[in-house]
Amino acid sequence: MRCTILCLIVCSIFSANAQKYNSTFSEKVKNTRDKALTFLVESQIDSSIDNKQFKGEWYGTMELTEPYFFIGRKQKHKDSNGFTVSAIHNFLAEVYLADTTLHFLKPTLDKAFKDILTYRNGQRFNFWKALPPNRKLKLFGEPNPQPLVHRPTEYPLRSRFINNAANVPEDADDTSLGNLATMYHNQIFGDTLQLIASEEYDKFLDLHRRNRNWYNHLFVRYPNSGAFLTWHSQEFRFWFLKIPFTFLSTFFIFLPGSSARPKAYNPWIPFGANDVDVVVNSNVLTYLTVSNQLDKSHGKKGAIAYTEYLLKQPRWYNNAVYYPNLYHIHYGVARAYAAGVDELAPACQIIVQNIIRTQNNDGSFESQDWLNNKDLVQSTAYALHAMLDLKSRGMNIENERIERAIRFLLQKFIVENEGVKWNGGVFFSGGTALRNILIWKSDAYTTALIANSLTKYLKMTKK
Repeated sequence: MRCTILCLIVCSIFSANAQKYNSTFSEKVKNTRDKALTFLVESQIDSSIDNKQFKGEWYGTMELTEPYFFIGRKQKHKDSNGFTVSAIHNFLAEVYLADTTLHFLKPTLDKAFKDILTYRNGQRFNFWKALPPNRKLKLFGEPNPQPLVHRPTEYPLRSRFINNAANVPEDADDTSLGNLATMYHNQIFGDTLQLIASEEYDKFLDLHRRNRNWYNHLFVRYPNSGAFLTWHSQEFRFWFLKIPFTFLSTFFIFLPGSSARPKAYNPWIPFGANDVDVVVNSNVLTYLTVSNQLDKSHGKKGAIAYTEYLLKQPRWYNNAVYYPNLYHIHYGVARAYAAGVDELAPACQIIVQNIIRTQNNDGSFESQDWLNNKDLVQSTAYALHAMLDLKSRGMNIENERIERAIRFLLQKFIVENEGVKWNGGVFFSGGTALRNILIWKSDAYTTALIANSLTKYLKMTKK
């Protein structure tokens, strides 16, 4: 009898201490999340400078980490782009929709959305704004006035060739982020702006093509997949598809007759051939799901099959065209699954196994040695977001793994005025030949990603 009473007392004390610890940890998470939101509000740019800086955006950089023969020396410059501002807006919108008492976020969201709209062309969105060219782009017959082109704001592009190559068309990735931002804007502010229809994505599917991107051929041999193509523009079509044609055209890219060569004032699909990217497909699936259009999409089946096929390949985590961080695929696919793409469950089981196998003892995750010194914060942030999304759908992710990742991140924030931030890691790249050396970073992007994850954790612990 005495032993029984003693055991009950010990268990009660242990339970009380555990509850107190959990409460203290949740309070620390909430306090850090709130300070991260403070940083994001305070660091949003409040004024514009012609063609260089824009009200509503956040600071981010475009960096060439190694010299490259037609881009130039190793260098880093500020860059304004639609991907960064849309992603941060969407993270903050999800935080607000999870906790609508955070009224102070609404002016920040409104300013960001107004900037996002400047990247729009119809219902599609571009990575860069349409701006005046920095130089003459034709050797002969230069138009007067010069048409606007899409280009970086401050990164110096010297030659005609590289200026013409920067003038990319609208794409599925930015279009999905921009329309997701529009949907969130409608929900938060009661607006009725039109969203892009699934049929517009179905115009650009990996089916019955007469061209193929060399990177897809080398690293993911799954032609005619039916998945969503990245670029919303018509690629060059050979009379009949022979892979050597693609490689020859790419090899002779500087010659006027090459189909891979960019042309002045014409939007350029890189190397003249569209590509399939698993993260881009995940972002499209997420948008179509939350906008209740997934079942109407002809590309749904191909995108899901492509994703599952890719994740069954060796080193699948390193096969995204534009996303070099090893955990970006985890984040993107888990996000689509959490949004409601149930058919991604087999792919997400593979992700769960990889997360369990690769988490370090201190809770962190790491990318390649050469990518931002293993990109520990960014990798952990993506893996944490993925774990929370997977757990929300009933996947076997232990709370202890999630909390270890959070503890690691709580040790890495930097105090900035009244808020806190995390140093930005690599969230995007130039893709294919430039995948590992032309990269984009933003403290605001990484901080917003983590703030959204911390909000998901707080919501999970309240249940």
